[in-house]
Amino acid sequence: MQKIRILAALTATVVWVSLAVQLVLLARMFGPAEGTWRFLGFFTSLSNFGIAAIATTVAIGGVTGMIGPRARFMALTAILAVGLVYSVLLRSLWNPTGLQRLAGIGLHDAAPVLFATLWAMMPHGELRWRDLRWALAPPALYLAYACLRGSIDGWYPYTFLDPRLQGPDGVLAGIAAVLAIFAIAGAAVIAVDARLPNRRQPRSSPLAIDHCEAR
Repeated sequence: MQKIRILAALTATVVWVSLAVQLVLLARMFGPAEGTWRFLGFFTSLSNFGIAAIATTVAIGGVTGMIGPRARFMALTAILAVGLVYSVLLRSLWNPTGLQRLAGIGLHDAAPVLFATLWAMMPHGELRWRDLRWALAPPALYLAYACLRGSIDGWYPYTFLDPRLQGPDGVLAGIAAVLAIFAIAGAAVIAVDARLPNRRQPRSSPLAIDHCEAR
């Protein structure tokens, strides 16, 4: 229990600091308003907000649905997809330095590793294959949000969402590819969850999980 809370505190600290650094850098580059608007347009920022909130809740011993099996499942799938896509497709395209490099390592490398380790140490055995749909909820909502933003102000956080560059068919193909990545990541998480030791906590514990939640 104590080890879990210590790791959660470390995870929360690394992610919150990385998010703060990234926000400051964007604010310096584009101004406070535009920088914040762009910061909130990236899935990396939003998914890291999610894991930071969960890790913080675990660290302080909060009892809430935020640390339930589905919430942790969605957050883990999202951050693993972030790390995978960045490593495979984006890492070779730029070479950040200084604080930008620090923020990038925190959000794309440290966050997935730390949160995956935290998830592995927490209770398991609640997820079912039908819960895979929950892994697709965050990217589906985000893609709709990002496309709506882009249609309003003309800025798309990722080029595969920009119909001016990709055309409608290209955008649909990009969206399908993203959802496929999340489906694969989610399926992998469910498979691993089923094989990890079942460590359900007593209901009096801050990490207690409602058995009915995953049903």
